[in-house]
Amino acid sequence: MKRFTAFILAALMTLSLAACGGSGSSSSAAKEVDPAALADEMLEAISPQGEMLEVTGDVAANYYDLGEDVAAYKIYISTMYIGEEVAVLQVADSGSADAVKAACEKRIQDLKDSFDGYLPDEYAAVDANATVLSNGNIVAMVTGTADGVAAAKEVFEKAFQ
Repeated sequence: MKRFTAFILAALMTLSLAACGGSGSSSSAAKEVDPAALADEMLEAISPQGEMLEVTGDVAANYYDLGEDVAAYKIYISTMYIGEEVAVLQVADSGSADAVKAACEKRIQDLKDSFDGYLPDEYAAVDANATVLSNGNIVAMVTGTADGVAAAKEVFEKAFQ
């Protein structure tokens, strides 16, 4: 009888440990990230060359398609004519991520178009360094110097660990 009880207890412990391990891995995959805090950290990481301005409302909608697909956002643009920008957008649902990524790609193209033939160095920087990142319900667009964008990418990836 003692062996049977010990076996049952061992089996229950094994099952409870397996259940705990499974729930831990799924919660890390669905980690909640604050888009505003992430945007602030990414902005600091790019070490902007000029002053950056947070844009909201109609101004933000002028640069990005912020329709029903976007639940929350924080966007910084350069106040100077420099190809530096950080946008972090939280999608309303997982099916909206592709549409929000497309809006970020369109913004990158708009930046390149605005610099083309006018500021060739800024055009080249945006062309080479602008990046769209995504994880779960967060989509981000960042552009700046190569080192700044790399640092911002590290901040983005670290936020989901």
